[in-house]
Amino acid sequence: MADSRLMRNVSIVGTSSLKQFSFDQPEWEGYSMYEPWACAVSQALEDANIRPNDVEKISYSQFAYFPTMGHICAPVNYLEEWAGLAGKPISHIEQACASGYIAFTEAVQAIASGEYDVVLVAGLECPKFFVPIDEPAYRVKPLSEYKEFWHPGVALFDCGYARFDGASDILLPDENGFYYKEFYGLKDEAFIDEAYAHMAINQRRGAVRNPRSLDYGSSKDYSEVAKDEGFSSDVEYLLSPKNYKITQFTRKSGAVMHNCAAGALVLMSDEAIKKYGVQNRPIRVIDYAASSLSPRKPWCFHNMNVEVRKQLDKNGFFKPEEMDLLITTCMSSGEQTDSAEVFGYVPEGQGLQYEIDHRTAFDGDTPINPHGGDCQWGHAMGCSGVNMLSEAVFQMRGTAGDSQVQKDIKKTLVRGMGGGHTTVGIILQNA
Repeated sequence: MADSRLMRNVSIVGTSSLKQFSFDQPEWEGYSMYEPWACAVSQALEDANIRPNDVEKISYSQFAYFPTMGHICAPVNYLEEWAGLAGKPISHIEQACASGYIAFTEAVQAIASGEYDVVLVAGLECPKFFVPIDEPAYRVKPLSEYKEFWHPGVALFDCGYARFDGASDILLPDENGFYYKEFYGLKDEAFIDEAYAHMAINQRRGAVRNPRSLDYGSSKDYSEVAKDEGFSSDVEYLLSPKNYKITQFTRKSGAVMHNCAAGALVLMSDEAIKKYGVQNRPIRVIDYAASSLSPRKPWCFHNMNVEVRKQLDKNGFFKPEEMDLLITTCMSSGEQTDSAEVFGYVPEGQGLQYEIDHRTAFDGDTPINPHGGDCQWGHAMGCSGVNMLSEAVFQMRGTAGDSQVQKDIKKTLVRGMGGGHTTVGIILQNA
């Protein structure tokens, strides 16, 4: 039996190392949104040791491009020019926060089908900033000043009766807590609260050590924050009103942190790897699957994971016991635990205890999101999937720096979610 369900081998051979950023940082003053994208693309091409002309196709992900980029409907041509890729075929994927993952699978299909040998996956998102209409692209402003008719707060979370997805209010943050109470008989909400606090501690320890995080080198872990605030321990601080609850189960430390980001990956066939003499150890794509449900389906987020797991099991290339690392979207605390349990990375019903025992930290025996995940490292919507896959690559290469997982990583599960309606699972293996 082959070790992949793809018709041709597809591998990641290059990625970008651009750190997350904010346009209100002095070093980004006067830059447009096109430049970080071009920088990320350039880094990935250099990492793969190829030139722009060697790229045969681009799969590009961005979500809120219309309001943030001056009401441009299709910015792909301008982005291509900035990165020296003008004239290349390019597909733009907009699938909410799952955009980067879907762009990646589309690129995998393009190579596996035999149509292309070198495909670039590149994402961009600046959710807190926008370019006013009819002004130069470098005049980036805070989204709080947005006064146009197409307000992203309305467009992203539509409140029309027939279209309401429920994700922005209650369902996303709290589903896992309610699921534990309903199906595992866990009535002690204080235990859930404590477990989520430990999850934040585990994630933060990795995030402050990761050179691609927004505050690398200056941010403090929660033990230092607690000391500054006059608390005796990080847990005491995280369970206090200083870390206030935003829903029944989720506190501020367990909520998604939005940043600006640009990222890129270079994918190649085996033939291209030989042709270009790639020096990096290729990261093979073994399998992938996706699901899409609406919140009208009970336990929507949990069941999207279940549907992806079913498909991976059916394909026959996913073995939970072989996974050395889990990189997973966690827009709120419970999402990390649910995906770990559904995909068999931790035993069902024991995810919260794993967090309390710190087994999921980057230096634990069952690492999850060693970079800090969406809650502590950051989340850039349509670009987040590209950056999560990049983190998997760095970990699998052993080049993740101070947040490097403390064991050899042969196989990784990257699980992504977007918009409260799409979940993707991707299996990667060191070649």
